Amino acid sequence: MIAAIVNPCAGSGAARRGWPRAARMLEQRLGPIQVHFTQAPGHATTLARELADACCDLLIVAGGDGTLNEVVNGILGATAMPPVGLLPLASGGDFARTLGLRDLARSVNVLGSGCARPIDAFRARFLGPGGAPAERCFLNAASIGLGALAAIPPQGWRRAAPGSARYLAAAIPILASGRSFPITIRMDDASPLAFTITTAAVANGQYQGGGIRIAPEALIDDGLADITVVERVSLLEVAARLPILYSGALYSHPKVRHWRAARVRVESEGEVPVELDGEPVGTLPLEIQVLPRALLFMRPPERRGDAAQSSVS
Repeated sequence: MIAAIVNPCAGSGAARRGWPRAARMLEQRLGPIQVHFTQAPGHATTLARELADACCDLLIVAGGDGTLNEVVNGILGATAMPPVGLLPLASGGDFARTLGLRDLARSVNVLGSGCARPIDAFRARFLGPGGAPAERCFLNAASIGLGALAAIPPQGWRRAAPGSARYLAAAIPILASGRSFPITIRMDDASPLAFTITTAAVANGQYQGGGIRIAPEALIDDGLADITVVERVSLLEVAARLPILYSGALYSHPKVRHWRAARVRVESEGEVPVELDGEPVGTLPLEIQVLPRALLFMRPPERRGDAAQSSVS
């Protein structure tokens, strides 16, 4: 059985509009597909767990990073592990960028290739709404500070903007206010490091915020998280070097730090927001552990950005 979980609300309705064409292309390449439309937040997690437990042969996710996050949490809680495939029908699609899935035709070709290989997932523990301890897995990236504030669902005209413009529109007033966040970060068994940051990310994929290359050297199957810390910067500093956010040259900035680790803990004495895969989830403290090769994922062969030498076809 091949199944698809479709979030019709993803990308402000882009997934709903794009699904009929995608469905035709999928059926031509893969044959009959059992289709499930999500009805509310969290529904994709329930559907994914049920389909995995039913020994689905391939589970296709049609939506954006948020939908993919829900599906990952469902599969990691299931008794079986079907390969996951992605149709990036929403405007953000940052994990799809890391995979090189920039258009529908290429995505369908990858789904039909039968190339399922293991990739990492991450488990996060944090304080959820109301301050209660919470746990959730994620696949692409976690953000702390500005990145988490910019992920708050947009209002007004920002809702119709594409992912990258929406993120920048949210970030500009935060940068203009000069807001910063004091944090302490510990990686594996190293001594803790203290910073005053504008934003920080713990990443598996390379992109966030609709195309910002927050972790340009990240590999999705190396068993490590890429940690990027951006110390306090002003709006003027960001505007002066805006292209490096998208070019892969972010680490050339003197206020950007980068490490790799399998375990990360971030703390703060104040209330600092956290988001996972583009969804605000709560506040620090945040503990992250890499789950090496925890998922089987349909992806192009030997793409730059994967640890191809350690992958298994």
